[in-house]
Amino acid sequence: MGNSSCCGGSRGASVNEGSVLDRVISQASDHDECLLYRIANYKNGGELIDAYNLGGQAEVEKLIKEQFGILMYAEGKGQVINRAEYLRWKFRGQEKVVLPIEASLSPHDPLAKWTDHEACWRMQYRGSLGETLLHVLIICDTKVHTRLARTLLKCFPKQALDVVEGEEYLGASALHLAIAYANNELVQDLVEAGANVSQRAIGSFFLPRDQQRARPSKHTDYEGLAYLGEFPLAWAACCSNESVYNLLLDSGANPDAQDSFGNMILHMVVVCDKLDMFGYALRHPKLPASNGIVNLSGLTPLTLACKLGRAEVFREMLELSAREFWRYSNITCSAYPLNALDTLLPDGRTSVSWITSHATSVLANSSNSLSTGVS
Repeated sequence: MGNSSCCGGSRGASVNEGSVLDRVISQASDHDECLLYRIANYKNGGELIDAYNLGGQAEVEKLIKEQFGILMYAEGKGQVINRAEYLRWKFRGQEKVVLPIEASLSPHDPLAKWTDHEACWRMQYRGSLGETLLHVLIICDTKVHTRLARTLLKCFPKQALDVVEGEEYLGASALHLAIAYANNELVQDLVEAGANVSQRAIGSFFLPRDQQRARPSKHTDYEGLAYLGEFPLAWAACCSNESVYNLLLDSGANPDAQDSFGNMILHMVVVCDKLDMFGYALRHPKLPASNGIVNLSGLTPLTLACKLGRAEVFREMLELSAREFWRYSNITCSAYPLNALDTLLPDGRTSVSWITSHATSVLANSSNSLSTGVS
């Protein structure tokens, strides 16, 4: 399955992140005889749907409680899984297994960054992507499947901790998927069931486009429809979902947590060109995101907006930090703290010239304002 399906298009355009996932994840191997796909599959069929059509919600709940416990660790109580458990799943169906040498592993291989972690749905009953039944039900994204997912979670809450274990979608939890599909009711259920609000989706599918290549670009432009900042809170911000954003903050999510590229919430709303969410996150009444944090490329959200040409976000960021000296009619005189944009940094180093030139052009194009920079 290639990653090309997730790429292309403008980040400024309205994108349904759920549809991006759906186009690729729903192409899971139909020929795979895994038990999971007989219970529920991406063709919107399976035994759960049959049970629902036969006896409604009561029949589904009875089926889940009586027969699904054996498909989970400790009858649904979960357990910590290790590398050996993952390897048994990865090399399922092979008569001879040659364990890979660690030095030869792909940088995206789960074994290269493995840490033991808790899981509920047994690895041997996972789908071809490393997904669980709950993940499949969310991805199917119909009212019936959502009802089934909520029932499943009600019967076995520990499934809120399960993540996709395969290389492409590694780390994506049911919480990530529910956010992508704008399923706010299920998000609430997952948080109440104990979902990890700091879980990171780090599979190759969720990387910027130029990092998915065999030889990743040394300097990324962060573009790619499925790069949403790894953390559920970043996904909520990139999907412009304020209610979920608030819920995750109330549940302990950190807006300043940095992903593998050093990007935090304000970086990500710049990358995804979400002007409304920038102001919302920066001025949040309970836990505002910090401005001025640099990512691994040494860029603050402001300088990142310059680099990526996000003119509207850049202008909004300047206005939020401006100090107004005087106003007459529709003319104002404001000071802008441009130390992050100056070509001469406080320690004597020089910054790249495109930052200052871009900032100057944006300020020059601001109508009816007199601007002065202050360090």
